[in-house]
Amino acid sequence: MKKQVKITSSLFKDFSSKINIEGETYLVDSEDMGIQNPAIITRIYHRGKIIYSHTTEYGNIIHEPDCDARLKKLIQEQKQLAIKTLTKEKTSQKKLYREYLAEVEELIKLNKKYEALQLLTEALKHYPNNPLILSYRGYLEAAVNKYYFQGEMLCEKAFKGLKEQMPLGESFFLPLLYLNLGKVYAAANNRKAAYETFKKGLEIDNTNENLLNEIKKLGIRKKPAIPFFKRSNPLNKYISKLLYKIRK
Repeated sequence: MKKQVKITSSLFKDFSSKINIEGETYLVDSEDMGIQNPAIITRIYHRGKIIYSHTTEYGNIIHEPDCDARLKKLIQEQKQLAIKTLTKEKTSQKKLYREYLAEVEELIKLNKKYEALQLLTEALKHYPNNPLILSYRGYLEAAVNKYYFQGEMLCEKAFKGLKEQMPLGESFFLPLLYLNLGKVYAAANNRKAAYETFKKGLEIDNTNENLLNEIKKLGIRKKPAIPFFKRSNPLNKYISKLLYKIRK
């Protein structure tokens, strides 16, 4: 006759669940050590390591008639406390996405694009779908690593994300997204696409200094009012001045 081996846990009760905080998975495990060792141990594991442990003894209630109900409540409370403590600890360390963007913009102004890209790598761990962070990442991938296609795709993803996540603020942020996409094209030496993209941004905000400066950098001038006359033709000059006054 074949021997049967029955494996039983030495623990009276074992409650485990997984939680996700900022893209990281944690295992929360609460164990009731049983009547002989009346204690509840709650541990939190992350990547196989214990990062939190709390023990509560309950010997004072084991002879009470409502012991089971009180024990169940105690386990739940201890588990919730562990989750709350961990969540507070992890989320309090996180910067706001606006703080990341402010630092990135400052680094770009200082021409520290590599450092800005490194910072965005950190930001994306916390805000993987934020359209503004994706847009800047796209530009910097093109400018720093010369990953032009990847940069363009990230910028396009940012447009889609903006429409889905910030529909009410879409028009406010669109010039920035056009700015970064245009800079991707400029980095790839696609001057025509860059110019057209910057123009789209100016259609929303025609006073945007960043967009205007990028167009100046391209050195592309508008076509004369009457294309078959030279730009220096008095008639072209007159019409250009007239159009400028009207737009102003």
